[in-house]
Amino acid sequence: MILVIFGNVPLPFTRLAKKVEEIAEKSNEKFIVQHGHTNYLFINVQPYKFFSSRKMAKLIKEASFIISHGGYGTISECLKMQKKLIAVPRKQGIEHNHSQEELVRALEANGCILGVYDIEDLESKLSLARRFKPYPLKKGNGSKVINEFIQRIYSSNHNGKD
Repeated sequence: MILVIFGNVPLPFTRLAKKVEEIAEKSNEKFIVQHGHTNYLFINVQPYKFFSSRKMAKLIKEASFIISHGGYGTISECLKMQKKLIAVPRKQGIEHNHSQEELVRALEANGCILGVYDIEDLESKLSLARRFKPYPLKKGNGSKVINEFIQRIYSSNHNGKD
């Protein structure tokens, strides 16, 4: 089973919905989709608006791998469970109010997750995910990656000014 998590951002994530539906139509795999605030007519997946945190954790644990938005909450949960994760960061200003891409790129560079920055690459990343062995973050590395990410955002927004 492939679990797809859109998160709870109150903005649609239609490009991910369309691509997952397209892939699921050709696949023999079961797709469970937590679509949140994305109103889309899903036909080839089992759609759910939201799950309780307990149900979400159960589905993450049971999934072969996860396709997710680039939010830290979902990513950290998958990393804790050492699950294969493909993260599709939401686009800043269109699908989210801040950038998820830096976090996804940093964790991908560390070998922890696979990132998709062009939605057309999702299907090829699914093939790669079957062979992917995620590198676990060692205790303490997660904070370092997140702090570096926050510092880069702060620096770019303040141009060295406090």
